[in-house]
Amino acid sequence: MQIETVGQYQLHLIAHELPAGGWDPFVSIFRFDAGKEDFECVVDKHHVDGHFDSYEAAIEAATRTGNKLIRESGPQH
Repeated sequence: MQIETVGQYQLHLIAHELPAGGWDPFVSIFRFDAGKEDFECVVDKHHVDGHFDSYEAAIEAATRTGNKLIRESGPQH
């Protein structure tokens, strides 16, 4: 798992290796809650469309998807 910070959000990036080969990416999004002084999950293990030949490509796709979700909707509770 990799974690990237985007403003008040954290992207938790995961890619699972498939038995038949390739990688299946997922992204979870956490937003910092100042009142709780901690991050809260606002999107849990969102599946990214597509299967990728490498772990790196899967993580890049998960990053793009996470950033797109933040830009388009600003995930809420």
